[in-house]
Amino acid sequence: MPMTRHDIILKWTSYLAAMAVVAVVNYYVLGPLPIALPLLLPILAVAGGTLEGASFGAVYGGVCGAAMSSLGHLGPACIALLSLIGWGAGLAAQYVLRRDVWGHLICSVITVLAWELGSLALHLLARTAPLPVLLRVAGPELLWTLVFILPVYWTGRFCCVNYGRIYHE
Repeated sequence: MPMTRHDIILKWTSYLAAMAVVAVVNYYVLGPLPIALPLLLPILAVAGGTLEGASFGAVYGGVCGAAMSSLGHLGPACIALLSLIGWGAGLAAQYVLRRDVWGHLICSVITVLAWELGSLALHLLARTAPLPVLLRVAGPELLWTLVFILPVYWTGRFCCVNYGRIYHE
């Protein structure tokens, strides 16, 4: 049975509320702590893609990217990057992986590793810092992001399960 307009509005409202909660936890709860800042919004974009499909993942990733960009990451490029991440996770979950926690874990680990490697490469090319200094930042950031993969997944899964899946196989 197709979702009604009301169902779709509730679904998007729940996902946007989840994004707001994750952003507040990421930047205003974990940010002031003396730990590396994890990358939770890209992981939430992955959750949207793996749970709801490629088209939803692309749009939701773009929205997460806009939030991340407004919080000081990468500017407008972040919107396109997270949109691509959500879309790719949705395609991977649709055609290659399972649409469950394992698919999310695999996509999230690949996303975080690619993000950190890309960030390292950009900083090395710009010669902003030597490799050992960059690794001292990237390593803890990677580890803290991995710690929060499952809590972010369960946040997205709550929206998917309680408000109906938009994508149907």
